[in-house]
Amino acid sequence: MSALLVALVGWLAFSVSYRLLASASLIRMCEPQAGAADPRTPPGTVVALRPLHGAGRQLESCLDSLWRAAKASRMRIVVAMADAGDGAAAVVARVRERWPETACRVAIGEGPSGINRKVSNQVQAVRGEHADFWLLSDADVRVPDDYAQRLLAPFSDSGVGLATCPYVSVPAATVVSRIDALVTNTHFIPNACLAARFEGLHFGLGATIAVRDEALAQIGGLASLLDLAADDFWLARKIEAAGWRLAWVPLVVEHALEDEGWQDALARHVRWSRVTRASRPAGYFGSIVTQDLPPALACAAALAAAGGPGWAVLLGWWALRAGVAWSRRELVRFRLRDVWLLPIVDLAALGVWVGGLFGSAEPPRGHAG
Repeated sequence: MSALLVALVGWLAFSVSYRLLASASLIRMCEPQAGAADPRTPPGTVVALRPLHGAGRQLESCLDSLWRAAKASRMRIVVAMADAGDGAAAVVARVRERWPETACRVAIGEGPSGINRKVSNQVQAVRGEHADFWLLSDADVRVPDDYAQRLLAPFSDSGVGLATCPYVSVPAATVVSRIDALVTNTHFIPNACLAARFEGLHFGLGATIAVRDEALAQIGGLASLLDLAADDFWLARKIEAAGWRLAWVPLVVEHALEDEGWQDALARHVRWSRVTRASRPAGYFGSIVTQDLPPALACAAALAAAGGPGWAVLLGWWALRAGVAWSRRELVRFRLRDVWLLPIVDLAALGVWVGGLFGSAEPPRGHAG
């Protein structure tokens, strides 16, 4: 066996082992521990802040879930829009009509200048507001009824400044949307869970974050994030640097995907990839060794060139990949008919990594939700 083939086999063995460990971490970090006590939330006022921009098909169900969670807790809701003519305004009006008992304020207006328009939208929304705890979530997130109770439970410890939780992408009807979801659910989220499990939590996941007002004020408020593309990452880092602890909550919220087409979906993933590269460059560049499709293809090609059954390597890789996804099918939203998509998913994930090597990490100027 040539030295090249030995190296490729070593890379493949390492990357497959990494995938198995990441998959195990997904279960470990997303499921409440057996025997865990019922969550007890600390006293204080709670405001759920949600910036909006545009009205996708999933927006109404996402907002309904937030209002439902508010009914099951003591939190108030503030939704933020930069423009009164935004299509999200009509959706918010319908949801408020269904939940008249929920305290809600719609904040409309231009925020301060900065590259991160979502944060700008948040900053204009919190003017004049007070809360002991802020629950920050994206427009396209669906939450369970006990969302507030579970996400706030870690703050019973007075040293905790921020809490975050994992999410899972829920696909829309198209094949592109299923690939989109599987890239997130079988690559990004397992990797994040593995990092939190073994490195400790040093980041926030932007789908939803809870933050103590005292900790937020200590870092200069949301305005301190205006010129940072990775606002979720840097919010956590800044709060940790200020001496607060970060808490991981095994609560899985849903990221509801729209049928936006492959170009928009790819652009979103590449944008996230660039943000990761800018925030954690060493980890980003090193992550190429955790990709198992490139060494599988290279091993198959090298074995075939030597007269061996290269196809067996690819078949074995595909079977292992499908087995891992099937074993986590409920969590990663995997169906049996998705098996044929797995090579495309991994090619897409590799393409996203390559795309993330180039270009600016700045979010689009119109992205405010």
